[in-house]
Amino acid sequence: MSLSLLLQASPAIQIHVAAAVSALLLGTYLLVATKGTTTHKSLGRIWIGIMVVTSFSSFFIHSLRLVYGFSPIHLLSVLTLVGSWQAVAAARAGRIAEHRRHVGNLYSLALLTAGAFTLLPGRLMHKLLFGEGQGQVHLLVIGMVLVLVVFFQWWLRRDSRRRSG
Repeated sequence: MSLSLLLQASPAIQIHVAAAVSALLLGTYLLVATKGTTTHKSLGRIWIGIMVVTSFSSFFIHSLRLVYGFSPIHLLSVLTLVGSWQAVAAARAGRIAEHRRHVGNLYSLALLTAGAFTLLPGRLMHKLLFGEGQGQVHLLVIGMVLVLVVFFQWWLRRDSRRRSG
């Protein structure tokens, strides 16, 4: 693992990676910590802010220029902004089950799934974590992350059905 590649990247990429990693760590804590406390609410506001920074910073990254300098991953950034707004609106309105669903989707789809795809060979995060080698361990890591996403989505839906039923 060499941080020199990240330090040589554009400021947009550095901000994006710092925000995404922060959101992943803080989001993990928020998912396992006690819900509804003052701490949860305060850290949740920070997490949403970090998610917004992650999304906005992606609009300045143009490694795959398919349509006017943007790629399909930028659509996920738009959906993340919408999902962040929906999560906040649901929490403020007291619709906690809906809030949980939006936050769970943001965490698993915008962070874990998108993060897994940054680990594909040739991408900066792949080089950063695995080096330039052509080993197969990266495919195993990507597969494990995607299995985790599927499990998390199943758990989220099962938990929301159990709470509403």
